[in-house]
Amino acid sequence: MGTVGGTVPYPPARAQPAQVRPPAQGTHGRQDRERLPLLPQLVRSTQRWRNDAADILAAGRLASPGEAFSAAGQSFVRASLLRPRIEGNVWAQDQVSGKPKLLDREEEHAFWAWAVIEVFRFTGLRVEELLELSHYSLVKYRLPTTGEVVPLLQVAPSKTDSERLLVVSPDLAQVLSEVIRRVRGPDGTVRMVRAWDYHERPGCRHRRCCSSTGSDQSTKSSTSLS
Repeated sequence: MGTVGGTVPYPPARAQPAQVRPPAQGTHGRQDRERLPLLPQLVRSTQRWRNDAADILAAGRLASPGEAFSAAGQSFVRASLLRPRIEGNVWAQDQVSGKPKLLDREEEHAFWAWAVIEVFRFTGLRVEELLELSHYSLVKYRLPTTGEVVPLLQVAPSKTDSERLLVVSPDLAQVLSEVIRRVRGPDGTVRMVRAWDYHERPGCRHRRCCSSTGSDQSTKSSTSLS
């Protein structure tokens, strides 16, 4: 019986042996050791960014349209609303670059950058675990022996597929209190924001701690934090 088509040749042998990749754990460990000394500098820079942005926003709110003001070593001129439909925005023109800046957005970015870095620093959470935090993640445990109340942070299942409970240190408690104070509304309630899972693609609503309160998709909740 004849064959259909020609003979398929074998692929040529590699001229050099395949390179063996180093273990990922060793690579990650080396990267951590190289970046760990830069952590204090990152913390100081983020804290300074937050303070400067808050000072500039406070000075901009006190200035009238067309009035020059200075804060945090920078000079601005208060501009009129570029989008009159959005109330509360504070626009200012940088006198050095000449570019307009939305000061309330700059302050918002600075605050959340500080909050995210501080939570990472005090908990060691993964990114996906941080995104799942809400005000429901803060739980209290009363010791049966002494009756002392211990604040705990409930971490949703992630890589290990198991739930974790972390003891909230005083430093972490200060950061979380700043976050909760920011996301609370004037009546003391926490807004609900729409969360989107990029893998499972369902839309659901959570009371997020690490998210902004100015979302167009957020809806008000009647449940207040205790």
